[in-house]
Amino acid sequence: MNRMNLTKGTAREPIDPADVAALRAAGVLIDDARRERPRYFDGRFLAARDLIRDQQYFLTREADLGQAAGSGVAAGLFVEAGGAPQTLSVAAGHGTTPAGELVLLPRDVDVQLANIPVAEQLSARFGLSRIPQPPLRSRTGLFVLALRPVEFTANPIGAYPTAITGKRTVEDGDVIEATAVILVPWNDDGASDALQARRGRAARAIFVDNADRGVSANVLPLAMLALQNNTVVWIDEAMVRRELGADRGDMPGLGFAPRGLRLAHLMQHQTHLADVMQLMHGRGFPAATQFAALPPAGPLPPNVINPADFTQSYFPAQVDIDFTPIPEDELPALVEEALALPPLDFSAPPEVLDSTAVVIVAPVPRNEWRAVLARLNSTTRIIKPAAPNLIAQRKPLEILQRLRLPRIDQPLPDVTNPSDAEWQRLARLSTLWFVRRRNLAYRDDLAGAPVTVSGRNELLIESDLRTRIATLGLTTQLDAVLDRASPAATSQVISLLSAPRFTESPALTAAALGSLKASVDSQPATTATPTLDRASVLDVSAKLNAAGVGDGLVQIEQASADKTLSTDALQKIADNKDVLALDTAVRLKPAEVTTLGAGLITPKLIAPTTVTTVTRPVRAVKKAAPKKAARGTKR
Repeated sequence: MNRMNLTKGTAREPIDPADVAALRAAGVLIDDARRERPRYFDGRFLAARDLIRDQQYFLTREADLGQAAGSGVAAGLFVEAGGAPQTLSVAAGHGTTPAGELVLLPRDVDVQLANIPVAEQLSARFGLSRIPQPPLRSRTGLFVLALRPVEFTANPIGAYPTAITGKRTVEDGDVIEATAVILVPWNDDGASDALQARRGRAARAIFVDNADRGVSANVLPLAMLALQNNTVVWIDEAMVRRELGADRGDMPGLGFAPRGLRLAHLMQHQTHLADVMQLMHGRGFPAATQFAALPPAGPLPPNVINPADFTQSYFPAQVDIDFTPIPEDELPALVEEALALPPLDFSAPPEVLDSTAVVIVAPVPRNEWRAVLARLNSTTRIIKPAAPNLIAQRKPLEILQRLRLPRIDQPLPDVTNPSDAEWQRLARLSTLWFVRRRNLAYRDDLAGAPVTVSGRNELLIESDLRTRIATLGLTTQLDAVLDRASPAATSQVISLLSAPRFTESPALTAAALGSLKASVDSQPATTATPTLDRASVLDVSAKLNAAGVGDGLVQIEQASADKTLSTDALQKIADNKDVLALDTAVRLKPAEVTTLGAGLITPKLIAPTTVTTVTRPVRAVKKAAPKKAARGTKR
């Protein structure tokens, strides 16, 4: 195996020139004319063309390596509107063109759109526009802002004559590489009076049709611009900008398009939707009026679902829409799965839209998930089109031919029904997303109800809980809650208080009992009907399990003597309806935990300092004997 020699380079196997003709005739030797370089030897006369060939060889090799890694932006190169009118700001960065050439901006650059001649001359010179145009101060249309690697000669020096009778001349002595900022006209329908509509059509051409509209492989696109009289109307980076190696993301070739292109469509739609919402000033609109196509997943504008009758006019009437809540931390995985599906093309035939299904999801915080499910009678609700006439015109035979089951219309929501009220609350959320789902001829709904299975005996769990509550002196508070709880709520209360987070902190246990008792007291007392249901317990659980909640009470525990609270302190917490406000105050001002927790914290006792007088025994001092006598004295 040949290995790299750091002093001699790669150990390539040389071929005898006599064997070259035979290998070529056999078709096993393939030449690459771009990779020829001069062969140096002593006594050879070198000309300028030989050194130029040497430079071209290495430039070609670098371009080949750049193509192998993929094209795109490596870092920086973000485009935004400049501080002055008719200007753009391009951040520093570098990237690689599809041809493998490196482009670099060592510093932030402000581009004057009014100074167009340079960009137009470059575009015409490099063949980036079909018809060179004179400088226009009222330029209107779509353009791609791109970077192109260029080079020029500079720094003239004297050149010696190559013949005896020749004369000395002056030639540029250096070749300087640079990056040019250019504008490439986007070739579309040319409807200059509808720049917003052209944005949607351009997105469809790029992400659905995968069209190549004449942008050269020798340039690196950064953003698409819409200019109106040489003034920027909108900037869309995700339309043409691709990160380095994005076209190499799907090596097996799975999916209808490379993953980088699908992800760019999602990012472009988010930016486009934000701009449309700003223009509409909160008014609702059908998606087809602003977007020619939608990605398979993406955010939704507010008020898409009408909570009065659960209808929508955002998607076409032929598309089946379901509405469901999901934990918010599962949304990225759901979007990632949907990216493998094709986009929603509004120009597709009705038969294609008729076989399209979309799910509108309402992200719910994980700590509120079980509480939300407890208030809902089902996990899915059908969203009807606001104009159902198109579907009503279908004949029964057409429904059978399309293998579609007729959907049962749901009654209008009842505001007194907790389930309908919860669905209406979810419909009003501003964080709704849509996800295209796989179209199946049947639904996989399961008949039944979930049953919680515990690994321990529930009787043993309840016994341990009551023993711990009695030790804390909170039996009265627990009985007051369980006496007013339904059987399902009782099970949920025991499950909540037996969680490790509450068993490790008596203060959190007391706070949970106080919150549950407050929920009981907020409802009218009846002797026949329990007033604490499972949904109320899950609401309390969601509040106490939210991020950061309870940390203040734990700090109060840590500040007390022996890091525990007394029985009186725990009962004060359980009887305090504003205990969560105390928890928040301590979390915001942890340095004042002793002041805020006055009446709960037992001060740490410090043993008083006693001054002990040490009495040392006094030795008897003997008189010194005469020296002569001292020598013979024994002790």
